[in-house]
Amino acid sequence: MKHLILAAAAMLVAVAPASAQNRPFDPRQYQGRHVGQPTQILVIGTPHLSGTPDSFDPTVLEPLLARLEAFHPDAIAIEALPGRQIDQMWTWRESYPGAAQSYGGRSMALSGISRGLVGMDMPQADAEIRRVLANWPASPTPAQRRRLAALFAAAGDPSSAIVQWWRLDESERIADDSVSRLLAEQLNTYSTPARRNENELIASRLAVRLGHERVYATDDQSDDVVPGFEEDITAFTQEPWMAQLLESPEFKPLVEAGQHLTTPEETLATYRFINSWRTGRADANGQWLNMINRVSPNNVGRARVAAWEVRNLRQVANIREVSARYPGGRILVIVGSAHKPWFDAYLSMMSDVEVVDAARILR
Repeated sequence: MKHLILAAAAMLVAVAPASAQNRPFDPRQYQGRHVGQPTQILVIGTPHLSGTPDSFDPTVLEPLLARLEAFHPDAIAIEALPGRQIDQMWTWRESYPGAAQSYGGRSMALSGISRGLVGMDMPQADAEIRRVLANWPASPTPAQRRRLAALFAAAGDPSSAIVQWWRLDESERIADDSVSRLLAEQLNTYSTPARRNENELIASRLAVRLGHERVYATDDQSDDVVPGFEEDITAFTQEPWMAQLLESPEFKPLVEAGQHLTTPEETLATYRFINSWRTGRADANGQWLNMINRVSPNNVGRARVAAWEVRNLRQVANIREVSARYPGGRILVIVGSAHKPWFDAYLSMMSDVEVVDAARILR
């Protein structure tokens, strides 16, 4: 048996090009050598819709939603903190003061509202969701959907709670033994013009259309910073180079992208613009190359880029974890546009992943 194993190993080496054997390991060398189709991952960068004018009309997103629906993703990942990290950062709040509330405050509030009836904290609700979905019926009753919505809320996952809530007929979006009147009122606010967030207006709406039961929160805010960071970065970004960047012809359209979502045609054009590789390069160079190619107080520019890379790497790891559930499937990622070029670059290194060109999907 030992001889057979050695012979097989020798054959594998023999079929690899000689030049590849003399290069350092690169996981991209595995691409195209896996069984079956690659896992396709499409990253769509978006302006944060919370920054759009009060007059923003979500119906202008329809051409974008139609194209993303035609991609037929098996799962949708969003830029939101998963409940487990919200819970962890709250537990570690002495090390991350204010972080849990800043980035997961609404999730924590909905969890607090929901846990009274479901009788579970975030970790317990998350575990129950896993059990429920493992035995989820093909045609759940409205009561089952309401309970799952309440569990998602308790677990710190409001965007998935909204998926369940919106999959109910409007007449069934009511309080019951699982959903308190207050929770029902809060979930219903996500349908009002005041609630402008891509996690619901794009991801959750699309999940409902596709018949998904949930979306996947994949953000991470656990990157740490050096002492004195806030004072140094404030001083650094108040230097003339930052003001010049924000007014430059290359960068100003990115800053103003959220203001150009007034009609369906303009909205689609804006998404095409911010998801092009040229825009991604201009965005990365403007925000991050400018941090490391000049002198900064206590090298804070380099520290800031390091923290940014840490956050992107951890987010991509979470997305890769989602993709492991769907080998050979399709994953859609909805994320703030500044992350897109970094996500594309990191995901393109994965062994059986094909990064989908957003321009092809949005044309």
